[in-house]
Formats: sequence, C-alpha cells, structure tokens
Amino acid sequence: MGDLLVDEFYAARNLLYLGAHQQALEALAGHTHLSAEREAEKRSLQYRALLAQGNAQAVLDAVPAGASEPAQQVLRQLALVVRAGAALADEDRARAAAQVEALAGSGAVLGGSLAAVAAQLLLAVGDTEAALRILALYPRNVECVCTMAAAYLGINRRDLAQKVVAQTREWCEDAPVAQLAEAWTGLAAAGAKRAEALYIYEELAQASPHARLQMPLAVCRMHMGQFPEAHALLLEALEKDPQAPDVLANLVVCASHAALPADARSEHLAQLRLAAPAHPLVAELDAKSAEFDAAAAKLA
Repeated sequence: MGDLLVDEFYAARNLLYLGAHQQALEALAGHTHLSAEREAEKRSLQYRALLAQGNAQAVLDAVPAGASEPAQQVLRQLALVVRAGAALADEDRARAAAQVEALAGSGAVLGGSLAAVAAQLLLAVGDTEAALRILALYPRNVECVCTMAAAYLGINRRDLAQKVVAQTREWCEDAPVAQLAEAWTGLAAAGAKRAEALYIYEELAQASPHARLQMPLAVCRMHMGQFPEAHALLLEALEKDPQAPDVLANLVVCASHAALPADARSEHLAQLRLAAPAHPLVAELDAKSAEFDAAAAKLA
C-alpha cells in the first residue's frame, strides 16, 4: 500500500481524504512525543486539513514567508492560492507553479505525500502537465496515483484515469483514497459504473461515520436521475456546512431538475453568490445572462 503501510497517521489521513477535516485535526492532536521528522509530517497534515476547511489564513500565519522546509514552502504557496481563489492573478499563478517546479527539479520535494500536495497546487493553478510529471515520480504512492487519476479526469481523459485506477487495484485496493479514485472514474463513466460509484461511496460512508460524502452521493443520484434523493442528501450536507460552495452549486443544479419551486433555486443561488461570488457556476450564469441581455437588446 505504498507509504501507508507503516503510517502512524493512517487514520488521520483517511479522515482527511473522506472530508472529515475537523476529526482529522483532532486525531492528529492526539499524536505527541514524536520525532522531529514525524512532527513535521504531522504539521503538514494539520495544514492540509486547515486548507481543506478553507482556513488558508491560519496556514499563512503559521508558516513564515521565508520557510526553509520544502513542505512548508509548498503548503504556503497552496495557502496563497486557496486564499485568492478565482481572483488569483496570472502572475501569481505562474509564480506558484514555478516555485513548486523548482523545488521538484532540485530534488527537494521528497516523499509521495508532499509530491501529491505539490501536484494539487499545480492543478489548482492550471498546470496539469507539470502536476503529472511530479506524480509520475511516485508510482507506488497511493495518494500520488489517485491524484493522477483526478488530474486525468480534469482534462477529460477518463481512459487514462481508468488505466491508473486499474493498475493501482493490483497492489492497493483497500485504502479509502484508492476506493475514492475508483468512484471518481465510475462517476465519470455511464450506466452500471455510476451505480458502482454510488455503492463505493455508500460503503465508505458506512465505514466512517465522520465522512462527509453526502455531496458525491448526491451527484451519483443526480447522474442516475434520482433528483429528490439527491436533493435530500445535499440538504444534509448543507446542514453540516452551510457555506460550502460546491454543495450550494449542486443544490442550484438539482433544484433545476427536481421540479422544485422556482424560489428554491433562486434561494440556493443567492446563498452561493454570498458564499462564493467567484464560483464557476455563478460566473457561467452571469455570462449567459449578459449574453441574453445583449441579444435581447439587439431585438428591441
């Protein structure tokens, strides 16, 4: 199972993968009297959990701009990207990508988990090719290969994602992150594969009561045309995190298909605009609205 075989942070990592970020932080807090190396790894996982919660500022406050450790440099760059969101300037994207690639090229980025974080940063700034180059250096690290599958799905190469997942299954199929990758590829397919993805998410949710998998479960249901069930799951997810942008975005989409009253969709969209004004769905809807207004003006 790659790096996870002798990993004392295995439980915390799984909580992180499954979206139980606060529980991951609590699990990590229970690890004390660690060696300097393991303490550094613990801090990295804590920073990742904070970033997953959207708390980029806490990471920036904890990691100085002149940090010498490669892990801290990568995580600080990722925190800057997360904090900026869609407002990240092109020059800042290029600077973040260049710094991470320089670290990787110098051999400073060592260890699969850190490589996976570096790749996630590169994916966030749109440099998929560089991310894949780094991930390819760690073919037996489960987090790296699963991030590679996600990267391929992000560029609509489901065939390559499925190949990566199939190869990973030969040596690691029990790790939750590997099961998640299989669910991702199944959801991107059609027919029976989507039902298999739903089954995987349900099994993971049952195995980990803290897992926050309502949204992917809801997406599976929507792909299968089960919009009332999907809407109920999304409302459950929203109750746990009322400001979650992707949950709100999926509620907008689901409400449009579930024959709900028009004001339900409008309410969810208004919540999304407040929580994440730069969300891609908001940007797309605004662009379409502007195009419609321009076309209507020509006919007036």
